[in-house]
Amino acid sequence: MKKVILSVIFTIAILVGLVAAFSTAASADQGPDWLPGFGNGAVFTMTNAVTETPEKVGPPVYTPAPNAVIMFSRDANGMLTSEGSFATGGDGGLRSGPPDPLVSQGSLVLTQDGKWLLAVNAGSNSISVFQVEKNKLSLVGATPSGGNFPVSITIFGNEVFVLNAGTMSNITGFTLSNTGTLTPIAGSTRLVIGASVMSVFSQVGFDNTGKWLIVTDKSDSLILAFPVSSGIPGAEVKSTSDGPAPFGLAFDGQDHLLVVQAGNSAVASYSVMPSGMLSPIVEAFNPTSSTACWIVKDQMGNVFTTNPGSMNISSYEDLDNSGNVGWLNPSAASGITTIDEGITNNSQYLYALAPGVGIDGYKISFDGSLKMVGTFTATGITATSQGLAAW
Repeated sequence: MKKVILSVIFTIAILVGLVAAFSTAASADQGPDWLPGFGNGAVFTMTNAVTETPEKVGPPVYTPAPNAVIMFSRDANGMLTSEGSFATGGDGGLRSGPPDPLVSQGSLVLTQDGKWLLAVNAGSNSISVFQVEKNKLSLVGATPSGGNFPVSITIFGNEVFVLNAGTMSNITGFTLSNTGTLTPIAGSTRLVIGASVMSVFSQVGFDNTGKWLIVTDKSDSLILAFPVSSGIPGAEVKSTSDGPAPFGLAFDGQDHLLVVQAGNSAVASYSVMPSGMLSPIVEAFNPTSSTACWIVKDQMGNVFTTNPGSMNISSYEDLDNSGNVGWLNPSAASGITTIDEGITNNSQYLYALAPGVGIDGYKISFDGSLKMVGTFTATGITATSQGLAAW
């Protein structure tokens, strides 16, 4: 009888342990505290507001205006609900005419745990940090960006780097505290030098190890690599892009660099060598797209570019994260003018900003195809809006 009782107790203990383990795993899947439930999340974009003043002769004049972030909550079916607009404490800016006012990718980014949202204020040379809460954002503050006209942010751990793309373009580093405070890293500012005084730098991005910062130079068809140690970048290493006008970038699971080329709407892949030089792997041409600029990838090896010139979204595959990118569907979604894009942390949904319209949402299938969920509007999304972050 005693053996039977001990056996029952042992069995119950195992079941309790399994339940606890399952509960812990489920809790981990749910992500940050602000998530309203398993499978749900949020999508963010920036108003990047400017004031347009018509001129009697010539194009209108644009001046900076108060910037804000628009938040959408997301349900388990990918539907978005506007939760309002939250002031950044800075101003929007205009580098080029709509639909790509900042000529950049990465102007609005989430930390890996989804608890902090960072936004550039190009018109006032600052970076804003928000704490992400359930159905709202709380502004921590706006910090000087260390240069002129910030357009792109990247995060690795508690290190944050911003690309200032105005006069004397540079990258500048900060530490992000557990209370959301940005503190400049002494000695972290490095000039970003292209091939001409008219260089157009579009994105800064960390690799998966935090050892390299990559900057794309759209106008000079260059890709720059900066080694990073303890938050301090070293001298830049220049590589010529495989194709014209490299713009957005991403890294796959094996740390291969994927770059979309606006000049020929191709996705090129590279290995970053120990010297910082890039070793080309493949260049995947898209036969039907034009002006591809923004690139994202999911956990299944699917890669997506938004192509405002041909009004579509293209899908590619990076099988086994080998860097051998090939296109799946040159027009996975069509009839839209979208720019910045983002994929949810569970890789189920892709969202893309349609300036002046709203946010287009898509369900991602295992084969990389996209199924339209809907277009979601909110006050403040105008022709000069930019940036998109998704959870």
